[in-house]
Amino acid sequence: MEVISRNLVSNDWITLVFMLALVLIALMKLYKPQLLLGYSIALFSQGFIENRAEKNPSTFSTFHVLIFLFTTLIFSLTLYFVASNILVEKFYNYLFVLAGMTAYMILKFLFIRIIAHSLDIEEQTRYFIFSKSGYLYNISLWLFPILILFHYGYSNITFLLVFICLLLIFRGFLILRNNKKLIFNNFFYFILYFCTLELAPLLIIYKTTTT
Repeated sequence: MEVISRNLVSNDWITLVFMLALVLIALMKLYKPQLLLGYSIALFSQGFIENRAEKNPSTFSTFHVLIFLFTTLIFSLTLYFVASNILVEKFYNYLFVLAGMTAYMILKFLFIRIIAHSLDIEEQTRYFIFSKSGYLYNISLWLFPILILFHYGYSNITFLLVFICLLLIFRGFLILRNNKKLIFNNFFYFILYFCTLELAPLLIIYKTTTT
């Protein structure tokens, strides 16, 4: 009984992370309920992504800041759960994962903006960029209840990994399908994009944390 009690206390911070994520959802629902609904079904609504790309809203709008924070929290917690076999279950380890995830997403965003602006291809790549972020936001919203189930009930790491992989594969398929003309007409630049924007932030984080 004492061991169980100690374990519950040590994991209280995970409950606080879930509560913070819930507060962010509540704020998004109060602020822009239709946008929240749109992002929750973005994987099955190409029209929603097209509409967002046409409107080209500011990345620093209140709603986008909220959903970015939510996505960062959820993916950091997901990575923490997946790596729980090699990490001690401590809050500071989650903070380390959260800092790395936040740095990765911000660096990738900056690289995308700088390269698109430098090559003057912002218009051509707008839908591609919005589809990538929109689908990612959608996945984070779906992952939230799954993480709650995983932590408080069905703690099967295989189930969690399979669920995440299926969602990410489906996201990749949709990105390729909905942007096939852009990608295959500029295949060399697409490979360059992948190496620069997907791998470079990881290398930068790795170098800064290991040296």
